[in-house]
Amino acid sequence: MSMIAGGRDERMSKDKGTALPRYAIRAYRLPAKVFHWVTAVLVLFMVTSGVTMKQLGSGPVADTLFSIHKTTGVLVLAVVLLRMLYRIVMPDPGSDRENYRRPLLHWTLYSALIAMPLLGWAGISDFGSRGILFGYELPAIWPQGAGWADFLLETHAYLAFGMLALVALHIGIAMQDHMMRARDAMRNDD
Repeated sequence: MSMIAGGRDERMSKDKGTALPRYAIRAYRLPAKVFHWVTAVLVLFMVTSGVTMKQLGSGPVADTLFSIHKTTGVLVLAVVLLRMLYRIVMPDPGSDRENYRRPLLHWTLYSALIAMPLLGWAGISDFGSRGILFGYELPAIWPQGAGWADFLLETHAYLAFGMLALVALHIGIAMQDHMMRARDAMRNDD
């Protein structure tokens, strides 16, 4: 049976010689967990602040929120790049690539988490609004006044909503894996 139909493609555990379901939840090191949850909180803030500042329009509150949003966007980009570097340098224990079920979803999320801040940064570079918190200014990564600001920032926004769909899929799959693991544990107790 396929995984979607609820099949249990089993493999042998190297350390205990017992059969583990293919969808077994992998163990992650503490730094990987911290990177995951810091990224999740930052993304939640970014989407919330992006929608809120768009609804506010203009004014001092919107301007402050926009500065915080830009600063946090740079932080998201840095955290995701560090997270990817950590993942490459320190692979998770027992992460057998052939049995890893969701590399496409994870790498698509990583791509979105890198592309989204870069699109926003390019958009504000074109628009000429590179100021962030504490009086700092981001370097331009796109020529100012090139006429692409609206397109870049709109693409940035659409990608944010597309990423929310990917996050929902990620959460749903994680919940499915957790429920299957709990079901299997209950079956083994019988």
